[in-house]
Amino acid sequence: MKKYFFAVCSLFAAMLPATPATGAEADLTAAGYEKISPNDIPGNMIKMIGDDWTLITAGDSAAHPSAFNTMTASWGGIGVLWSKPVTFIFVRDQRYTYQLLEKSRYYTLTFYDKKYKGVLKDIFGTLSGRDHDKVALSKFTPIDTGCGVGYTQADLIICCKKIYGDKMAEENAEESQKKEWYFNGSKDYHKMYVGEIVGVWIKKKK
Repeated sequence: MKKYFFAVCSLFAAMLPATPATGAEADLTAAGYEKISPNDIPGNMIKMIGDDWTLITAGDSAAHPSAFNTMTASWGGIGVLWSKPVTFIFVRDQRYTYQLLEKSRYYTLTFYDKKYKGVLKDIFGTLSGRDHDKVALSKFTPIDTGCGVGYTQADLIICCKKIYGDKMAEENAEESQKKEWYFNGSKDYHKMYVGEIVGVWIKKKK
């Protein structure tokens, strides 16, 4: 009798229409994105971050401009930690994005067509969110992902949940790197954040 009951329930469930996407997922779908597995992220991350650059956005919601901030980055990477797919980023504590990273549960990495390189350099990479509305100046459109904030201009959005953070220690840095990146006695060593990849959205090709 139990087998018959479960079989009927399974058949009934299969006949029900698929539940439509709601909230952030529906907004992303409407904006032309499809969700993919972290295992299917395309491209060479060394080039995508180091040469083409990425935007780091700290903040859990796009509900208000003061709730998130974005900066350009050319340091970071992607890999595996504690059997989880992760990204890792480096941010100095004087950056406005750092303040929001400390408060937020999530951050995103977003990647763009080369036509936006000037925006990444001159706005998100030069101006401070303390003094400027970088979203308005860039004319980018923020979008909630349900796990951080992305932009509809992005080709790829990677959503990350913070699982580890630690400031780089001067005594652990190789001497030549200290001289190149922390010169004149500077002690503003970056903080490293590791984020579990909890969502990946890629723009559908037209």
